[in-house]
Amino acid sequence: MYRSIPVANKACADRVRSQNDKLHRDRIQKMRPQVDTTEPSTVTMDHLRNNLKREQQLEDRYHAIDRENRILLQKMSEIMKPAGGTPRGRSAPHSLNRDSRKTTLNKITNENQAILRRIQQAQPVYNHVLWEDSYRKSYTYLKNTAEYPLVLKRQAPRPASLTPVGSASALKEDSPTSPSGDHGASKGSEDLKYVFKEGKKIGKDYFLVEMATDGRTLAISAYEGDGQRTLEYVMNEREHRKLYRELNGDYSRIADKLRIQGDKLIIDPRDGPMDLPRDHQMASTA
Repeated sequence: MYRSIPVANKACADRVRSQNDKLHRDRIQKMRPQVDTTEPSTVTMDHLRNNLKREQQLEDRYHAIDRENRILLQKMSEIMKPAGGTPRGRSAPHSLNRDSRKTTLNKITNENQAILRRIQQAQPVYNHVLWEDSYRKSYTYLKNTAEYPLVLKRQAPRPASLTPVGSASALKEDSPTSPSGDHGASKGSEDLKYVFKEGKKIGKDYFLVEMATDGRTLAISAYEGDGQRTLEYVMNEREHRKLYRELNGDYSRIADKLRIQGDKLIIDPRDGPMDLPRDHQMASTA
């Protein structure tokens, strides 16, 4: 099946085959491409390396700017020069009713000053000191007659979502919460919304950090599994909104600011422009 080509002399056939291979290799080495791929000589021409049109446009623009600057400087120097010797002539005569208008203006001014004096010297009709004394007495009577602790200034529940920072309502300060701790806790538990829950390394230990908000305050809880301890931190509404604006609503960046000082969970102000809050509630539970 695979028979070789019959030849008369194998040595001569090998010599002819070797000579043909050598000639073939020589032709391959001397072969040249039909397409010229060398760099063209026109690349070194000046009109291709330099954009003369753009340079001319820039030069014209610079001349126009210099001309406008000179005109502006000339106008400013003319304005700053002192007034000349001869004043300008009056374009119109004096008003015929100038004295009458001046008299009317003086009369109106005197009447306004008299009204202002009467307002400043008027005595108030309502006495706020008596009102405060009456309120304290009424509150004392109410406490004496009440069977259970009083819960005043009860507020309606609000939705558990932050008001958009860019809106006008976000800049207003809300009224203080109820003085009753039980009422605040019950309402907060109903309206809390968890916005962050992730494991974080705080200091040398790992904590499970949870953040919940009722749309105003931000409650942060950090639980350490090895030590079986829980650290809590409650941020008031003002500082919550301030951090929310500065960090673009990214609660993970708030978690990066958490630090442990003693047995308390704090926000490190050095990691950002925020100042430490004055009235934060901080607690630690085992």
